[in-house]
Amino acid sequence: MRTNLLRRALVAFIAALALSFGSVMAASPAQAAWGAQIPVSIMVTGNGQQLGYATGWVQFDTGGTTFQYSITVCRQSSYTLPTLTVAVNSTGSNPNGTVVATHYMSSPGPNIAAPCYQGSQNFTGTLAYSGLSNVYFKVAGNTFVNGNNFTVFTQDRLVAKQY
Repeated sequence: MRTNLLRRALVAFIAALALSFGSVMAASPAQAAWGAQIPVSIMVTGNGQQLGYATGWVQFDTGGTTFQYSITVCRQSSYTLPTLTVAVNSTGSNPNGTVVATHYMSSPGPNIAAPCYQGSQNFTGTLAYSGLSNVYFKVAGNTFVNGNNFTVFTQDRLVAKQY
């Protein structure tokens, strides 16, 4: 008899706990899912040389306010280490958009297969931006032109928001 009462009390306690857990979980806001990864590939050339290369992906959340990216920047023939700039909302009147991150290679890193002849570094980020419409990636490399004119060359890629 006593075992039967304990069993009933335990079942009632577990049921009450499950109901309260369900109401707590229902109160938390829903999280947006991530859409498909969109490939990003950028080649910077200047003065007849391949200066830098970037490859990776960007992904938008289905809520439309957040994006994440993973981009590997490779040094090729750039005199100094290439840089990666990430901006949002590029337009005709503001082609560079609003810069949200600038990544500088901290060291050339390990030598890997072509096209990364002189090392690489991976950059990642997850950023939220109100009114997000696109993400703009720009890679900059440099070299000397006509012997002594230090010149910076850039190449970019614009990715429109998918949601």
